[in-house]
Amino acid sequence: MKKITFCIILLILSLKMQAQLTNGSFTDEVDFRLQNISKTPITSNILIDRVFPVAALQIFNQGSRIDTSSYTHFKQSWSELYRASYTKNFISLEELKTHIQNKNYQENVIPLGIINTEFHQGNYGTTTQNATVDFNPTTGLFANKSGQNPFIKKQITIVAPLISKVIGSSIQFKTDNLFHLYKFGKQIKTLQLTTNGNNFTLISNYNLSTSNFVTNYTTSGKKDLHFTITFSDNTTKTTLAKVYVEIPTNYQAKSNVSSLQTIIADTDLAFQGYEAGDQPILGKNEYRIYYGNDNVLDKPLIIIDGFDPEDKRKIESTDLGHDKNQPSIRELMSYDIDNDPYNENNKDLIGELNLLGYDVIIVNHPVNKANGIDGGSDYIERNAFTLISLIRHINATKQGNDPNVIIGPSMGGLISRYALAYMEKKLAETGDNTKWNHETRLWVSFDSPHQGANIPIGVQKGIEYFAEEWNVESAQDFIDIQLNKPATKQMLVNHFTNNSNLPVGASNFRNRFQNELNQLGMPNNLRKVALINGSILGALNGVSKGKYLEIEDELEYLGIFGGLANIYADKLLAKFYHSTNTKSGNEEHFTFDGGLRGSFLGFTWWSTRTSFKSQPTSNGSYDVAPGGYFNAQQLLANESTTPSDEFRWYLLSWIFHDLDSTVFDPTHSFIPTKSALAYSGNTVLDEVIGDKNRVCSGNTPFDSYFAPENNEEHITLTAKNVDWLKKELNNNPQLPSVYKNFVFSSLSGDLAVCDTKTNIYNLDIPNTCSGFTITWTTSSNIQIQQSSNNSLTVTPINGTNDAIGFINAYVQELNLNIHKKVWVGIPSPNFLSINKVSSYEFYANQWTKLKVVHPVPPLELMGNDTTYGLSYQWLVPNSQIRTFTDTSTIDVNPYSTGQLNIGVKMQNQCGCTNYQYQLFNVSSSSTTNPGGGGILTPIGKM
Repeated sequence: MKKITFCIILLILSLKMQAQLTNGSFTDEVDFRLQNISKTPITSNILIDRVFPVAALQIFNQGSRIDTSSYTHFKQSWSELYRASYTKNFISLEELKTHIQNKNYQENVIPLGIINTEFHQGNYGTTTQNATVDFNPTTGLFANKSGQNPFIKKQITIVAPLISKVIGSSIQFKTDNLFHLYKFGKQIKTLQLTTNGNNFTLISNYNLSTSNFVTNYTTSGKKDLHFTITFSDNTTKTTLAKVYVEIPTNYQAKSNVSSLQTIIADTDLAFQGYEAGDQPILGKNEYRIYYGNDNVLDKPLIIIDGFDPEDKRKIESTDLGHDKNQPSIRELMSYDIDNDPYNENNKDLIGELNLLGYDVIIVNHPVNKANGIDGGSDYIERNAFTLISLIRHINATKQGNDPNVIIGPSMGGLISRYALAYMEKKLAETGDNTKWNHETRLWVSFDSPHQGANIPIGVQKGIEYFAEEWNVESAQDFIDIQLNKPATKQMLVNHFTNNSNLPVGASNFRNRFQNELNQLGMPNNLRKVALINGSILGALNGVSKGKYLEIEDELEYLGIFGGLANIYADKLLAKFYHSTNTKSGNEEHFTFDGGLRGSFLGFTWWSTRTSFKSQPTSNGSYDVAPGGYFNAQQLLANESTTPSDEFRWYLLSWIFHDLDSTVFDPTHSFIPTKSALAYSGNTVLDEVIGDKNRVCSGNTPFDSYFAPENNEEHITLTAKNVDWLKKELNNNPQLPSVYKNFVFSSLSGDLAVCDTKTNIYNLDIPNTCSGFTITWTTSSNIQIQQSSNNSLTVTPINGTNDAIGFINAYVQELNLNIHKKVWVGIPSPNFLSINKVSSYEFYANQWTKLKVVHPVPPLELMGNDTTYGLSYQWLVPNSQIRTFTDTSTIDVNPYSTGQLNIGVKMQNQCGCTNYQYQLFNVSSSSTTNPGGGGILTPIGKM
C-alpha cells in the first residue's frame, strides 16, 4: 500500500478521527479541511489537491519525465486545472469543447491545444515530526504551522491534438489562441512539432504561428507527435502526444455493387425532436446496393443498420471512418454454419440473398456535420422518415413489380416498423399511393426492442459515478455520446437519469416514444415475422443479484510522495451487481457500490462512498431476463484497462493509474425475449413461452417468429434461423418456434372410454390456430363420433368392457404422434385376488397388510400410476382397519380368531363392480400356532 500526495486523502480519510463530514463534493471536502490554512502562498490560483488527480498532473512531464498526452488526456487536464482554480479566470472545459465544435474543422485537420501554466500542490511532510501543518483530530481541520509553507509550486506543459481521429492522406495541423492556456510561470519561447519526418515551428519568439502545417502520411494508424519546447529561461522540455490517422482507401467494389449513395429525407418528412427549442430537421442516410442476378434493381431487399453512435460501423470495413476493431454492417450479416466458434466456417448472407435474386440495399446512419445530427443515435422517428424517403425512391426506380422485403436488425427493426406503419396510416388518410404505398410484402424484425432495451443500471450508475464523483472526462464523454443520445433515451427501460430505484426510462423520452409506437401500431398490409436471439424457454442471462464486475485502483503511482502520520488511501473500488429477479415485495439491494478505502494506524474505512440500490418489480430482473445478450460489463472492464480501438483511449482515461478489472459475468440481457416479440399478456420476463404457438394464443402481433431454446448474443445469425428466414423469403410461410418437449406433451381427457357419458379428448391448442394439421386415430374398440383440429369425441364399440384401447393425434408439421392409452368400459373382477403383503400369517389382534391384485390392464396404461386409474372399496367384518391414499392397499387387525370373509369392489370412470369376497383363516397368535392362518377360498361372489 502506497502513500498519497494530496490533501484530499489526508482530509477525507481523517474522518475516522471524529471529524464532521460536510457531505459536499470532493472539492468541498478539501476546502472545508483547509479553511484555516492561509492560501497566500498559492500564487498560481490553482491548488491541484482540490480535485482527484485522474490526469496525474502532479507527475506528468515533471522533472526528467517525458509523458504522452492525447485529446482525452488534454481535456481531463484542462478540466482539473479549471476545477482546482480558486478564481475561474479562464474558460471551462465545456466552453473549450464548444469552441472546438464551432470551428467545424475539416476531417483532415488536427487542431492543437497547449497548456502551460503553474499550479500548487500540498507538501505536508511524511511524519508528525516534519509535518508542515497542524491537525486538530477533534474538528478534522488543518492549520498553519509557524514558519512552514505547506505548498510547493510546479509547472505543467501539455501539447495535444484536439481530436481523437483524423481522416485523410494530407493532414493539416492548426494552432489557435482559443486553445492556449497560460496563466503563470515560464512562457514558451519556441515550440516545434516533429512528425512523419517533418518539423514544424508552432511558436516562434513567444508568438503562436497562424500557418497551416501539412504532412502526408502513407499508412493508417496511431501517429506520434513529438513536441520540443524552449521556455523563457532557455530551459527545454520534450513532450509527446498521439493521434489516429486514417488514410482513405478506394472501395474495390465488385461488378454487382454500387457506389455509396446518399438519401436525404423528403421535405414533407422533417422531424422535430422532443427537447425545447428543437427545430424540424431532415434526416440523412447512406446506402449501397448489392445487385442480384444483374445490375438491375428489380427485387429490392432493404437492411437497416441499428444503434451506432458516431457512425463507427460502416457498410464495408473499407469505407471511410469505419472502426477496424468491429465488424462492418455487411460482415454482421454472416453466420456460422457449424456452430463452432473455433472454426471460421462462415457464410455470407448477402451473397446468398444475391443468389436468390435479391438486390440487397444496406442502409447506414452517418453523422451529418451540417446540422449536428449523429444519425446512429438520433431520434428513431427521424431515421424512419428518411427510410420512407428511400422506400419512395426505390419504388420509383425499380424495374418490374416485385414487392420489397425489409429486414431491421436491432434498432433498425424499430426504424422500419415506424416507417412502414406510418406509411400505412398516411395511405389510409390520403389515398396517395405514390407517396405512401410501401409496396412491401415481408418485414423481418431481427431482435428489435419493441418494448425497450436494457443496459444494467449498475453499469450506467458506475459510469455516472466516475464522471461526477471523480470528474473523469472520458466517462462524461461516454455519457454524452452513448447514454444521453435521443435513441438511447427512447429505448432504455432503465436510464441513469431517473430518480427511482425502480426501472424507469428517461423522462420525456422513454414513455413518450413507447406510447407513440403503440398508438401507431404494427404494419399490417404485409407479412411480419420476427427473428429473436432470446430464449423462449425461460433461460436466464446470469444470476440474480450476482456481482458481475469489480474495478479497483491501488493508487500505486502516487506512492513516491509522503503523507501525514501514515494516513493514506490504498484502494479505489467499484463493484457492480445484477438487479434482483425477485418478482414481488420491496426488497432492495446494491447494483453499484463505489468508494475510496483509507487507512490510519492499522484501521481501515471507506470514504466518499457512492452506492445505488434497485428494487424489483413484478416483472423480474431486466439484467438476467431471457433475451439476446450484450457484453456491456466486459466492454467497461476492457475500457478501464486497455484501449478498445486505435483512436479512442481509455474509457475511464486513468492513464497513470494501476486499474485492475475482474469480470465475473461478462454479459447481460440486452433485448428481453418478450420485448423482441412485442409480447402481450403475462409481463413476467422469464416466463416459459416456448410451449405453444404464441401467434395462435394472441400474445404477439407477428405472423410468425423464430426463437432459440437458449440465449444467444444480440444480432446473431445461425444456420437454423437463416434456414427459417430463407423459407420465408421464398414465400414459404413458416410456423413459430414451438418446442415439442413442451407442446402437445399429452392429450387431456378421461382415463376410460364409457358408453354412459360423452368422452372428449383435447390437444392444448386454440381452435383459432390453423398452424397445425391434426389427424386422429383410435383402437378398433373405440368409435370416433366427432373431431376437430384440437378435439375428439368417442364412444366404445358394441358396449366393450374391460379392454385396453388408445387415442392418437398425429401432428403433421412436427411429424409427432401423441398417444394415450385408455380403459374401455367397466373393469371386470374375474381376475382379482387379495394378497397378503410380507408375512403369510393372518393373526387375531395383529396388523396384516392386504393388497388387491388385478393383472390387467398393463402398467403403461397409466405410466407411473400403479393404480391404473382404478379405486377400490373394502368390506372387512369384525376388524379394525387402516386405509391409504392408494385404495388398493389396506391394513387389517382382526378382533378374534376364526374365519374372516373380506369383500372388495373396484371402480373406474365408467362405473364399478359388485363386492367380491375372499375367505381368510385367522389364528390366535404367531407363538401359540406357528402354522398361522391363510386363504381358505379364492375371491368370488357371495
